Amino acid sequence: MSHFLRILAITSDHAVSTLIGSVLEAEGHHVTCVTEPQQAITLLPGDKPYDAVLFDTSRQPPSNLYLLEALAKRVGAGKLWLLAPLGMNSWKPDADRLGILNILRSPLTRHDIDRMLGTLSQPRTLREVPRPASQTSGNAEPCHLEELPRGRYFLAASPIMKKIYSTLRLLAPVDVPVLILGESGVGKDVAATLLHKYSLRSDEHFVSINCAALPADLLESELFGYESGAFTGALKAKPGKFEQSNRGTILLDEIGEMSASMQAKLLHVLQDGQFSRLGACTTTQVDVRVIAATNINMEDAIAESTFREDLYYRLSAFTVTIPPLRERKEEIPFFVEEMLRRHAASYRQEPTYVTPRLMTAMQEYDWPGNLRELSNFVIRILITRDQEAAYSELTSRMRSKRHGSPSPLILVHSTGQSGESMRSIVRNFKDQTESRLILETLDQVGWNRRHAAVQLRISYRALLYKIQQYGLKQERPSLQYRSR
Repeated sequence: MSHFLRILAITSDHAVSTLIGSVLEAEGHHVTCVTEPQQAITLLPGDKPYDAVLFDTSRQPPSNLYLLEALAKRVGAGKLWLLAPLGMNSWKPDADRLGILNILRSPLTRHDIDRMLGTLSQPRTLREVPRPASQTSGNAEPCHLEELPRGRYFLAASPIMKKIYSTLRLLAPVDVPVLILGESGVGKDVAATLLHKYSLRSDEHFVSINCAALPADLLESELFGYESGAFTGALKAKPGKFEQSNRGTILLDEIGEMSASMQAKLLHVLQDGQFSRLGACTTTQVDVRVIAATNINMEDAIAESTFREDLYYRLSAFTVTIPPLRERKEEIPFFVEEMLRRHAASYRQEPTYVTPRLMTAMQEYDWPGNLRELSNFVIRILITRDQEAAYSELTSRMRSKRHGSPSPLILVHSTGQSGESMRSIVRNFKDQTESRLILETLDQVGWNRRHAAVQLRISYRALLYKIQQYGLKQERPSLQYRSR
């Protein structure tokens, strides 16, 4: 570098100002740090102009166009650098309009500062050539966001989800069944919607039905329809979901919960496209693309004879597995930003800004309920506006998970000291262990009792009895936070 640089940093984060000062001053550059943008405006342009201004928007409220205009006017858009939290792009539209293309992502690292210095060391003519924002930030298309019907959207910011997006686009025009696997709340229905959007059937109906939400007899009438008088209350004929989705796509969500008799009937439909309405003497022919989704382990279900192997192979011409949110945490800031924007419009609330401290905690938490749990958490932040309480709640959850439940061995030891019989001690030990195992399983599956029964390998009725026996209850976070 031919000369030393003069850099002005605007940040109220002590860690950021310390890092900038120590790195740049060690290399002989002059650094001035101020905590408020208004302080910087009074220093610009000054007798000795600055080579660059780094503006940390992490702790700033939502975008202030007037403030950006004032900074850009005094120093020049090409010399202005924005430091923004990953996924927090409220400043970006205004920055793009003003031609501010230099954006760094927080938390700031030594590598980011070196990259900024590398850009500043280039000849001024090269520095002033406009470049795409993605090229400036060092990430080509960091996040893919695609709108889908009925207010849904597909977001991919991690390598695995970008690969899944490419896979779904590849499979969409191929008119074969697809099986989508993944935990509850990961967005399997969104993946199915994306498949339909790019399929050859996109102009026809996309119909979805949750197989776990209905008992077997009602599910049959919903799927295949019924004739007038087929059963008590059937006053007139009604077409089923398969007829409604003729020439289109049907999503059979939670298909792992389907009864054995319904599996046999579904297999018949998949084989020849024919079925009979309840109470009908004739068959109906349909042309439907079937997409199935489930959160159960299909191999285990087949081994336990709870799911037909021939139906599995009929459905799984192609299988796509959506990873849980804990395996793609880099997407959390993008999801939070998008959820805040959409929920604010839906609930008629003013958009809010998530502090870097809370965002860090959100990225550290595992989110067992995946996107559904994250969405509910974002709604509570939006309504209560109490981010300190939200932070306390998340850290409390993480501490509880790290420490876990009390060891059964300790519980047995304290019980033995009370003078109870050996049989009573063993019975208490068994009950404590069993109730803890059931509760942990229920928490893992978001208190879906049918899914928990499958994982525990007990009947659904037995699980309901044990929940009542042990007085197990779901601990739901209250809507209102209380400041601590």
